[in-house]
Amino acid sequence: MTQLLTRDQVPTQETWDLSLLFSDQAEFEAAVESLKQKVDHFHQQYKGQLTDVELIIQSLNEYEEIERSKNHIQMYASLGYEVDKANSQYEENAVRLGFLLGNLSQGLSFYHSELSAISTELLEQVKSTPEGAPYQYFIDEIIRYKDIRLDPAVEDALSYLSGNLYHSYALYGATKFQDMTFDNFEIDGKVYMNSFNAFEGDYEGHPDFKIRHASWDAFHQSLARYQHTLASNYINRVQTEKKMATLRGFDSVIDYLLFDQKVTRDSYNQIIDTLTKDFAPVMQRYATLLAKEHGLEKASLADIKMPFTKGESSHITIEQSEQMLLDAFQVMGDEYLAIFRQAFAERWIDYPMNQTKSTGGFCSTSYQGPSYILLNWTGLLSEVLVLAHELGHAGHFVLQYREQLAITPEPSMYFVEAPSTCNEVIMCQYLLAQDIDDRAKRSLITEFISRTYYHNMVTHLLEADFQRKVYQAVDREDVLNATVLNQFFKETLENFWQGAVEINPGAELTWMRQPHYHMGLYPYTYSAGLTIGTQMGQRIAKGDTEAIAQWLDVLKAGGTLSPLELAQAAGVDMSTPRALHQAIAYVDSLLDQVESLA
Repeated sequence: MTQLLTRDQVPTQETWDLSLLFSDQAEFEAAVESLKQKVDHFHQQYKGQLTDVELIIQSLNEYEEIERSKNHIQMYASLGYEVDKANSQYEENAVRLGFLLGNLSQGLSFYHSELSAISTELLEQVKSTPEGAPYQYFIDEIIRYKDIRLDPAVEDALSYLSGNLYHSYALYGATKFQDMTFDNFEIDGKVYMNSFNAFEGDYEGHPDFKIRHASWDAFHQSLARYQHTLASNYINRVQTEKKMATLRGFDSVIDYLLFDQKVTRDSYNQIIDTLTKDFAPVMQRYATLLAKEHGLEKASLADIKMPFTKGESSHITIEQSEQMLLDAFQVMGDEYLAIFRQAFAERWIDYPMNQTKSTGGFCSTSYQGPSYILLNWTGLLSEVLVLAHELGHAGHFVLQYREQLAITPEPSMYFVEAPSTCNEVIMCQYLLAQDIDDRAKRSLITEFISRTYYHNMVTHLLEADFQRKVYQAVDREDVLNATVLNQFFKETLENFWQGAVEINPGAELTWMRQPHYHMGLYPYTYSAGLTIGTQMGQRIAKGDTEAIAQWLDVLKAGGTLSPLELAQAAGVDMSTPRALHQAIAYVDSLLDQVESLA
């Protein structure tokens, strides 16, 4: 892989357009000053004054406006930095955002405390009025959190310190993208440039055995140099979460984090335990077939992401991928498809790889505005599934924000990956329905398994199992360090693969590669989402009009329902392992097709 371009060298038309939020830096800075003034006024106007229904409703109206303004400012300040960490203005915006959010939190923290101190009866009166009814879900959350809120002075201090208490994500990003360097490697006299982006976007899944293994060794040897720094950062994060859990009356940090998600400990454990026990054999079967396809005695973790089928991988242009998506998602109807068209026409998507850009992909939606998508485009056919995934997030939150207020709670993290993974299933079913030969169909199915199910139900499941070990150790007050984290991850890998895949040296460092651990109990939710998405995607791809209507209603509901209620409204029961077993059986049936098409 050649040296990545700098940000100013990539085609502008392939980058996202942040001017849809603010036309320039000056307009952004003016909005920041305006927001500060709004918060100051809000503090002076309402602190100690929330005594009657009319004034509470008035305050809710103004708080809604503040949250809308803050949302757009957060987007603009953070997204520029995500694609170009070498840009000093973007870095300054991102740093200043941290200060701003800390100050805003301090100015607004009284509001939640004082609303929580109001009697439930008075809050119910607010909900019962025509003017207060739109805020019912926000008020319900205030009531739900009453029992775990601390003294107002303590809440005020915690809000002010939140940027420092939870700085681990930013520190992880700075280490990963600004400090880390990776050793290049040489094969047959040719030197290959190595980096986080190059390894994860190209070499790790390269069809050439020598490139895969040499890059793996160089990457992980380099990664190991930073293990103690990143371990210290991560351990500080989980210990801070544990202290917060204790302050708020939780015996376990896991229960504390699940409270936010409206998910029980049993539901959380059910997903990790069921998939580790029953999905692992299916993916061990995939690994065995992969090794056989390539003439290997056994696949290793340095091989597991290589293309299943031999020969030149299918490539696709950005324009071709966009047209494929428009064709595939016609089944969803005009309202949903219009979001895709707008995303393409208005440059919501940032495609190209460049130096200091964040790896992977994500979607970040502004309130009633653009839904920005970050990609690292490789041109492989699998990128269509990635884009379908991120557009699933975009469609979800664009529809939600049209229907819900800015302060209506977000849907639980448990559900948030369902719309994105549903789109991957729809996209793949569409491609399989095209007039393609058996070889192409086999290639597509294995790409689908690798991209959708390996990524969401293996990569993130392994993260979830590792993360659970870490939080359990924190609850026990065990000593944690890089060596312990490495051992936890190695145990997770060995337990899942059961000898079917060789665990290469360096694989124990995989916990260093993802930022998810700095986002609470996020990894397991990919499996929850894909379980829901598998059922919905299959029904929608068949043109089931009832399923499509149900799904659109669920997407618009946002956080007005709990995650299991959202799934139930779409016709998926997540209260038992049945839906998980149906998803597992679906992947097993895909492997049956892979063997029959050989």
